[in-house]
Amino acid sequence: MIVTNAKKAVTNCTICRRVRVFLERKRKVTVYLASPRDVFKYFLREDPGLSEEGRGGIMRPFYEDKQDKFQCSVVKDLTFPAHLHSAVELIFLLEGSLEVTVQGQTRRLGQNEAALVFPEMVHSYQATGSSRAVLCIFAPAQVKEYYHQFRDRQPQCPFLSCGRDNPDIPAAFEHLLCYAEEPGPVRIAWLNLILAYLAGEMMLLPRDGPDKADVGYQLVSYISQHFREPLTLDFLAGELHFNKYYISRVFTGKLHCGFYEYVNRLRADYAARQLRDTDLCITQVWQEAGFESQKTFNRIFRACYQMTPSRYRKG
Repeated sequence: MIVTNAKKAVTNCTICRRVRVFLERKRKVTVYLASPRDVFKYFLREDPGLSEEGRGGIMRPFYEDKQDKFQCSVVKDLTFPAHLHSAVELIFLLEGSLEVTVQGQTRRLGQNEAALVFPEMVHSYQATGSSRAVLCIFAPAQVKEYYHQFRDRQPQCPFLSCGRDNPDIPAAFEHLLCYAEEPGPVRIAWLNLILAYLAGEMMLLPRDGPDKADVGYQLVSYISQHFREPLTLDFLAGELHFNKYYISRVFTGKLHCGFYEYVNRLRADYAARQLRDTDLCITQVWQEAGFESQKTFNRIFRACYQMTPSRYRKG
């Protein structure tokens, strides 16, 4: 069965013989040293808090609320505008470089470097050339040993370079990818193992909470929830009580794109996921995504993905 094979993989792969696992106990951090086999047995304990729905599920868009979903895949030349959600987002560079911004901190990640984005943190990606990366998005509840850290704390720096010096980390991501589509505790065990490695490099601070007074945060938060609805600058200005010209300047200065470009990028990404993961006809897809016409949808989709929606679905 899967568990048997996974245990054998843990024993035989390049994962080092001892790993630090950080668990929060009564607001104190306890360090446990264990072999990979012991770590695996620990995380494979039956967890009634993880429903079958929470363990499984298809790939979802970046911006959708991800309270009970898990997704992990390889992405190429990733570019995506500022967004936020209630899930944890982990990206690990396999090759090339990628510019990542998290809460105003920007770094160009290189091979075997990672970024860990805590819930409700505004983040974006900008391709700086050819790149391949593992992108993993999951609910904090799926890794119960780290739940309070993700909810109550925040990293001083979200960027991690330990994968450059430790070959076990890239190997662990490879195993996570192997089990990404398998519902159940095996993939959660690999994810916990990766987080245990990364925790050694992270300094956590008390959580400040999202800066809801920040205009950029308000814009991203509102549009993330309403992009499938008819949206205009005038309407957004009325809802958030800002001048529409001021909003336009915020998009250009902080989000580095125009208002309509931003909204259409979210809609196109949503449509792409629907084309790949559902059997909805193309008309239903563009209507559900919030586009006003198929002509506009085709133009925006081709600009984002360099192909037509029908070809994207076939590919």
